[in-house]
Amino acid sequence: MSIQTEQVLALLALWLIALSINVSRLRLRYKVSFGDDGHKDLMVAIRVHGNALEQSLLMGMLLLALETKAGSGAAVIACLGIVFLIARLLHALAAFQRWLLPRQVAHVASLAMQLVAAVLLLT
Repeated sequence: MSIQTEQVLALLALWLIALSINVSRLRLRYKVSFGDDGHKDLMVAIRVHGNALEQSLLMGMLLLALETKAGSGAAVIACLGIVFLIARLLHALAAFQRWLLPRQVAHVASLAMQLVAAVLLLT
C-alpha cells in the first residue's frame, strides 16, 4: 500500500500542530504573549514552526496540483511527499539541537522536492 497525498498532508498537519503546541508551551512557561522576550529556546521554536509552515504550505499545494495533472504517477507523488516529510522532521530536530549541517541538508532536501514537483507541473 503506498502513501497517498492526503496522508502526507495529514502527517504534515499533525507535525505543524505539534510544533505550534511547543511554541504555546514555551509561551506559557515564560509568560510571553508576543515575540520571544529574549528566550532563545522560544525564538528557535517560533522559527522552526514558521519555517515548517512556510515550506509545508507550498509543498502541499504542489502535491495537490500534481494529483490533478494527468500522467503524474502516484509513486512519484508519494516519494516527493515522504522525502519532504522526513526532511521537515530532520530540519526541526536539527534546529532544536543546533546542528547546522543536518539542518542545511534537510532544507536543501525540502527545496529539492519542491523544485522537482514544480518542474513536473511544468512538463
